[in-house]
Amino acid sequence: MSDPIRNNFLVKSVLTPFSWLYGGITDLRNYGYDKGFFECCAPPCYTISVGNLTVGGTGKTPMIEYLVRLLKNQGKVAVVSRGYGRKTTGLRVADTGSSAAEIGDEPLQYYRKFSGDIRVIVAEKRAEAAQKIAVEFPETDIILLDDAFQHRAIERHTNILLTDYHRLFYDDLPFPAGNLRERKKGSRRADIIIVTKSPRDLSPTRKEEITGHIRRYAGNRPPVFFSSVAYGPATPFAGSHTAGDYLRLAGISGLAQNSTFEQFLQDKYGVGHFSGFPDHYDYTMQDLLETGIADKKELALLTTEKDMVKLLPLAQQLGVAERCFYIPLEVEMHEKERFDLLIVRRASGSKQE
Repeated sequence: MSDPIRNNFLVKSVLTPFSWLYGGITDLRNYGYDKGFFECCAPPCYTISVGNLTVGGTGKTPMIEYLVRLLKNQGKVAVVSRGYGRKTTGLRVADTGSSAAEIGDEPLQYYRKFSGDIRVIVAEKRAEAAQKIAVEFPETDIILLDDAFQHRAIERHTNILLTDYHRLFYDDLPFPAGNLRERKKGSRRADIIIVTKSPRDLSPTRKEEITGHIRRYAGNRPPVFFSSVAYGPATPFAGSHTAGDYLRLAGISGLAQNSTFEQFLQDKYGVGHFSGFPDHYDYTMQDLLETGIADKKELALLTTEKDMVKLLPLAQQLGVAERCFYIPLEVEMHEKERFDLLIVRRASGSKQE
């Protein structure tokens, strides 16, 4: 969803000089890393970073999950995240007793979904997590760095840059006039660029047009891929009911862009009332009560898989978990075979691309 304040021409004009200043500061930081003035940690195993230039959701979580599914049979995989939204600090290793408050909603989602196949570690400093892996989990073959494009204190073998089809980085400016974390030329560090949330029927002509704009800043080296969002069926928090068993449906989510999910719920399920909250929102019992689910037995609640990990304890406490459903979200790569082969070959050390 666009930012109405930053889209105001006058406001944007006033803020643009500050964007130049901010961009200059990030340029100096990147120069320091490029020239080796700042120390970098080199993990002992293959490392892939997934990140973006734009503040807000570009689809990093489903992309990490896509890579886990792709690579978990290629070796032992560890996911390293900062753990946004958690109430703890320092390094934490996810286990059966972990909560969203301890490790963050997205890392908890990774752990619950793939706990038998991967290890999940959260730390503000990814380099500390890499050192932990090297010492205590030396069997690890592949590290996936979640949201680490600007976290340059840890080296990576493959840098995957995501850009939202609806908020392409080349149309934006650095903060505060825009939503970029650094200048557009930062895209040159990418080894692979993916245009996420693209329409499934995106024409070859439009793809070529977007790719051409991207290459103005990223150069010709990184391949450009396109992906779309695939929503799975509504899955109950508990029990075996389906969303179709209920006369009324409400929606709730805490995302960087709630409008897309809200529109999906309206189109697919005819959801009436919808409650939208900021990304990584820490839900309260009052938030759940305000949906009406406690006193309207004919009502069911739909949310995202990420929000489910925070809402589940509240729903259990209220005794309504069987009337709460989450929608799984996955990535659909437009050139799946080519992309998968590229990633697997890189992770296995092959030089053939």
